Amino acid sequence: MLQSMSLTKIPNFMPKSLHTNKLTPLKRAPRKLILLAILVNLSACASHYGAAKITSTPLGAQIISDGIVAGTTPMTLRWKNANGNRQTVIVKLKKAGYYEKTSSFWLEMRARNAKSALANPLMIEIEMQKIGE
Repeated sequence: MLQSMSLTKIPNFMPKSLHTNKLTPLKRAPRKLILLAILVNLSACASHYGAAKITSTPLGAQIISDGIVAGTTPMTLRWKNANGNRQTVIVKLKKAGYYEKTSSFWLEMRARNAKSALANPLMIEIEMQKIGE
């Protein structure tokens, strides 16, 4: 059978520290751990960047990445992801008088911001074959 309790009276089966706003150092530790876990989780959601400087022989080839014309060689491109794992990048180069060339490479996504990724790009050199050779 359930007994009704007065809200002002502390039942004797519960420790008094649970009914006060003052937490003992032992009780504060879990809050700090929860806060730390939240911060670690949020930092895991942060964006990570990687960059590659793509050059070609001959220069001036059109770079296509993810179906979008990004520019012409030589050019530094930047990619972004949320998990920080390396990713496979596929680029296609086109130039009049040369065979179309598709190339793939692994890109480390370790930079915490775009500026630092662009400061240390992966160097990619792609040689294109002239049509008829």
